[in-house]
Amino acid sequence: MAVVIEKGSILIHRVFDIGGEITLGRVEQLLSSDSGPRLKFSTNTRKAVIIKDSPLKAELGGETLDLPSGKFPVRLFARLWNYGVISVTLEMAIPPATSWEALVKIAAELESSDQLDLIAASRKDALKKRIMPAVTNPAEWDIYEDYITYIVEKAPGIEKPREFIKKVDVAALILAEDKERLSDESREFITESAIQYSSTDLAIIDWNSALLIEPDGQRDVADVIEFSLTHLLEFRYYDEMLGRKLDELYDAMDQKRESVANIFKNFYADIAEDSSHKYMEFSEFLGRVENSLKTVGDPYLAVAFRAASLEFHFDDWRKSISRKMETLAQISQILHGEVNTRRSHWLEIIIIILITIEVVPFLYGLAKNYF
Repeated sequence: MAVVIEKGSILIHRVFDIGGEITLGRVEQLLSSDSGPRLKFSTNTRKAVIIKDSPLKAELGGETLDLPSGKFPVRLFARLWNYGVISVTLEMAIPPATSWEALVKIAAELESSDQLDLIAASRKDALKKRIMPAVTNPAEWDIYEDYITYIVEKAPGIEKPREFIKKVDVAALILAEDKERLSDESREFITESAIQYSSTDLAIIDWNSALLIEPDGQRDVADVIEFSLTHLLEFRYYDEMLGRKLDELYDAMDQKRESVANIFKNFYADIAEDSSHKYMEFSEFLGRVENSLKTVGDPYLAVAFRAASLEFHFDDWRKSISRKMETLAQISQILHGEVNTRRSHWLEIIIIILITIEVVPFLYGLAKNYF
């Protein structure tokens, strides 16, 4: 007997970096007419996760997705995070009596649709324009994160989630694969990562999408996933920026250009100062990531956050950034040493010139009297 979804929803995320920082208090003033509440966890385990400077939610209206399976109305909203990120979410209700196979087909159509990107980007641009006075160092990266979360609230047999996921092809949904029959190994690899808080809920978090079984309609785990996505984007952003900065420094050191306009401020001093500034910026970012979300004890949301962190390879990104930061710090020290050495050379030359200016007239006077 085919499994039919009686109630559920799909959350389609697009996460953008728009600048250095967003002043949320200022945003509340600018969007006072339509801004929603700050993000709060609603379950009894909400004390397990602490978000510093929780994001501001803004409603973005509605839209209709035109997919091969049909037309689907969606509600759009955004969350603005103080570290310069806007996450746009398209929320789509799963039509009642949708079979699991039909849901997998919808998943495949969502994955291949360009319409999602266009809608999310246009709403993000409109929102960004409105909140621009609250954005520090506005600059947009052309890379963004995308993710889909499937939430099932009501379906036959859902009261026993572990048994339910054995009746359906979870891997096909997670991977949006509606054409190929996945191997048992592929399917087991995905389902074995399932986590539970109670006997009636379940979460499977993968790198590209997640399945949440939530009979009570809770969105806490979905919120944790979205939060993790914002930090994944920031990790990727700073890793790419660090790599670009290091390439610039390597090129600059090869060129060994000097400025003759000021003998005490040469090209090395400029790039040393810039590299030191970037090092401080990256250090601040890593500290902000570490402190923005803290877990207490080991309840469900903390486990969900660690699962998302594992799937998004936070440790790998953190190690990559740390290695590049160490290299940047070493280069900064080398450049500052070069600057100090050159300044010392110039001071020695100046001293010799001053001594010469003093001695030459004296010797000239002696020679004149002698002869």
